[in-house]
Amino acid sequence: MQSLITVCVALIVLSFPASADDHGKHRVSIRQISHQLNQQFPFALDFNGIKAAFFAPKLVLNVLEQHVTVEFSMLAQRHGESINIPFKLTGNIVFDPINRQLILNGLLFDNALARSELVSQSSKVVEMIEQTIVEHFPDITLADFNFLGASLAPETAIGLLIQPRHVQLSY
Repeated sequence: MQSLITVCVALIVLSFPASADDHGKHRVSIRQISHQLNQQFPFALDFNGIKAAFFAPKLVLNVLEQHVTVEFSMLAQRHGESINIPFKLTGNIVFDPINRQLILNGLLFDNALARSELVSQSSKVVEMIEQTIVEHFPDITLADFNFLGASLAPETAIGLLIQPRHVQLSY
């Protein structure tokens, strides 16, 4: 009887670290993030005399470098001239504890894609877009814990890990 109690206690003690470790982690799948992205698009911006419509977002998770790329299409108009520009914005995922959201932060414009598509297009409009797009671009929300459920919304995050099919938030 004493050995049975010892075995039960040992099993209970061994099970606590595993459950405590799982309690502080939450995964947000690519499908959840893509759904959140699609809810924010299409949208339009006016900046420096350019009217731009943004549509067709595509999420790319870079596991090796631990950053996220979002590919978009943009239709820009200036003085009657119209340009359709495919481009990429790259950034890091951060947790916003006030709004309880994962957002894309530190956006960088990847002009290689735009340059390859716009050899014959107006370079002045492209240059203006490159210089100002990141400043005028709204926050991109990748996951909103207010809609995923209150039990999934930590007050602070201690780590983010990008995996091939999800983003893991540790708290």
